[in-house]
Amino acid sequence: MTIRNYILCGTLLVLFAVAPPVWADDDREAVTLPPKIKEALLAEMRGHMGNLDDILSAVAEGNFKEAADIADVKMDFGHTMWERLADQGMSADEIRARKQQMRDMGQGPGQGMGQGMGQGMGQGMRHGQGGGTGIGRFMPDDFREMGQGFHQAAAEFAAKARAVGPNPSAADYRTVLGALEEVTANCRSCHATFRVK
Repeated sequence: MTIRNYILCGTLLVLFAVAPPVWADDDREAVTLPPKIKEALLAEMRGHMGNLDDILSAVAEGNFKEAADIADVKMDFGHTMWERLADQGMSADEIRARKQQMRDMGQGPGQGMGQGMGQGMGQGMRHGQGGGTGIGRFMPDDFREMGQGFHQAAAEFAAKARAVGPNPSAADYRTVLGALEEVTANCRSCHATFRVK
């Protein structure tokens, strides 16, 4: 299979991971959200679809560092914080260093302060209860766990993409696209299980 075919397969996975076919009965679990929270969640998911498209473009061009940077800054645990730092002019490498420094100290998203810090996705919170200010506090536990799986898969994808050397082989492409498939599998699973209303 050629690299172009791998990229095409990855693109198709992303396109079909978003929702089940329109002709299927929709027996997914309905998650009722306040209108502003629903709007924020849908905007975040659209943003992740754009991120996946940008990652696929970077991989197609053989720019694995750019693909890793997108996942690190825009899809890893705490991406809202990392995106704010990027908007303030911090480079992806500086953000990664800051993230690692915080995690080494046991702070930040995914390390003791609740995954999705400030986003209400900390472990131990229950549907509709406090403990955070973001959209995660409105979600059922299973939904939050899938979200955490997505962020973890994005972090693992970034690590694998960043490990690719300057002359990527077909095996490198397979490894990276396999890691990206883990990200989209989380999207697909969540979209197949839940719907928002």
